[in-house]
Amino acid sequence: MGTDGKVIGLVASPNRTGRTDQLVAAALNGAARAGAPTELIQMADYVVAACKDCLPWVCKDNLKCTYEDEAFEYLSRQILTCGALVLGTPVYWWDTSGLAKYLILKMFRIYALSAPLQGLPAFGIAIAGGTGNGLVSGLRPVYHFFQMMQMRAIEPLPATRFNFEAAVERADKLGEKTAAMADQRLPFAGLEERLLWYDALPYLSLSRAAERRLLAGLAIQALPSPENTANALGLARADALSAAGKSLDSLIEVTRVYEAGVKAFEEKQ
Repeated sequence: MGTDGKVIGLVASPNRTGRTDQLVAAALNGAARAGAPTELIQMADYVVAACKDCLPWVCKDNLKCTYEDEAFEYLSRQILTCGALVLGTPVYWWDTSGLAKYLILKMFRIYALSAPLQGLPAFGIAIAGGTGNGLVSGLRPVYHFFQMMQMRAIEPLPATRFNFEAAVERADKLGEKTAAMADQRLPFAGLEERLLWYDALPYLSLSRAAERRLLAGLAIQALPSPENTANALGLARADALSAAGKSLDSLIEVTRVYEAGVKAFEEKQ
């Protein structure tokens, strides 16, 4: 299939006007400013059915699901013909939404071996809007999808309600960057280059403890100076404990700072 140069944004959330929608829309705004045609697609309007892992495995050769699935046919066609992809998901229980997962699994089954998306520019967003937990964990399935489909993804955007305004601005900038790559796909020279490319992207290799540390930092950034300073000192103590090999004590201190930050943040609302 040929490409139309369009940057498409998939909103993998049932909330059509929520934070996921706003972040994907911001990315497309940046892409449009770069001169790319854009289209925002609500995946809640195109719910992909679960893959049946049917045998014999003919879909990899037919490049079509054996079972009728109009939602998948529509979404896969949009992805296969686009110039660049933005995929935004809410985070549920530290994980990617079901709307995204069902699409991803069926795309793997049908297209991973033939790799029609080699070099496609891609950008992933995850918004952990409640507790903020899983802001990185929710991104990993999205970037695993990009990697297995051999797309050339740019840095991910982990977002929470605590840094939401800054995340919207960052989504706009990264959307512009994605659009600048849409004119020409740049496939990887081989598996090794692809592995190194994804290893070099920020956030994705964070441990659970480091993810928690990132979250605590975001929770206190928007606080007034006195509260911010006091909690920042708490994070410095946590870092010192970690450096001394006291990992559990460090993480307990991170959680204390996080909870204090959330309390202060909610009192401001």
